[in-house]
Amino acid sequence: MEKFISSSPSTKKILKVAQMSASLPVNVMIIGQSGVGKKLLAKEIDPEAHSFFARDLEKILIDKAINLEEHSVIIIYNIHTVLNKNEFIERLKGVKIIATTFDSIEEYNSEFAVKIEIPSLEQRPEDLDELIYKYIKEASNIYSSSISRDDIRIDLSGNGITLKQSIFKSILLKSISKPEMMDTLNDFCQRELKNGSDYKKLLEIFEIPLLKAARNVFKSQLQMATHLKINRITLRKKLNKYFGE
Repeated sequence: MEKFISSSPSTKKILKVAQMSASLPVNVMIIGQSGVGKKLLAKEIDPEAHSFFARDLEKILIDKAINLEEHSVIIIYNIHTVLNKNEFIERLKGVKIIATTFDSIEEYNSEFAVKIEIPSLEQRPEDLDELIYKYIKEASNIYSSSISRDDIRIDLSGNGITLKQSIFKSILLKSISKPEMMDTLNDFCQRELKNGSDYKKLLEIFEIPLLKAARNVFKSQLQMATHLKINRITLRKKLNKYFGE
């Protein structure tokens, strides 16, 4: 089972509180942004507990399609999505709830004795470093390629979710060969042509990244024109067309 990363001082304390709450007969609410590790922390509290998405469980309870006597503990993801909150909690009386949510919910304040808030990855540098190392290693093994951390455009907009995506994407793009790239472009062009694209529209797909790359590598328009072997006036028109320069 994947473990909750707790290398930062804040998450070490969080994990300790979570582990202590495992033996307590009280409900636990885990609060945090998407991708911070709420589900993993919930499983740290009770690895054997059955888990449900809140809206699914709400429907199951209404339909009486679950025997709650078989569950002493239930993990509920995204409890903030429940429609009838009071009725939902009332139906779960007698069951220990470990719930995840994006924000604290006023209607549930009296029902959850333990509230754990997980900070974003940007606030947890030690955890971030460990996750970056972990995902680089995983992606490198899959794609048989390696990459320096400095060459990765790390995306933390969705915390661990987008972090992993950005690392895998960077290593995949580094590992792809020219024939594989051409095959990918062939598939892409066929799909776009079937959807009504024409030569002019598809040309942008090639010109925009080419000009971006040339601008990053060569900096000045003179150097760009020289290395791309393109007329400077033509280059200036294209830069103005695509980037407003």
